[in-house]
Amino acid sequence: MAILKASFRILIGLLFGLGAAIALSPAFAAFTTDQDSIAPTLTMLVPLLCAVLCFFAPTLRRAFGRGFLALGAAVFALPISAFLISGRAASDVIGSAEEGSEAFAAMGAGLAGVAVTGVATFLGIIVGTILLLIGLILSLGGRREVIVIEGTNQNAPRRSA
Repeated sequence: MAILKASFRILIGLLFGLGAAIALSPAFAAFTTDQDSIAPTLTMLVPLLCAVLCFFAPTLRRAFGRGFLALGAAVFALPISAFLISGRAASDVIGSAEEGSEAFAAMGAGLAGVAVTGVATFLGIIVGTILLLIGLILSLGGRREVIVIEGTNQNAPRRSA
């Protein structure tokens, strides 16, 4: 039974890690060149790291919480990823523009970068915050037992009616 629970926690970590890798893929793509491709290595590293985090979770609930936290952090970083990839795209567009049209290419690339980063910021902050809150509730929340003992206060003055 312990092997089944451990494999299920690893599967949860891989699924949430895959979502986190997809959310971070624009940032990974911004750092790739024709000669060096680090994006596939980083894309495989994120799900494995998330699977390790979820494997060492003590309960299934905490594994889901850690998965949501990893995915929420990646989605929350989506505006930075979009900014990086739009900067890379702008650099490529300006570099390949014809003679005399570099200014128009820079304006168009800048406006497109602002639009992409703005949409990513709007979605990343809202969805990332929701995922982070779910992860915090699942990771830190739980059953708390509070025992209330009602008794008489021995030091209180007694009133006689």
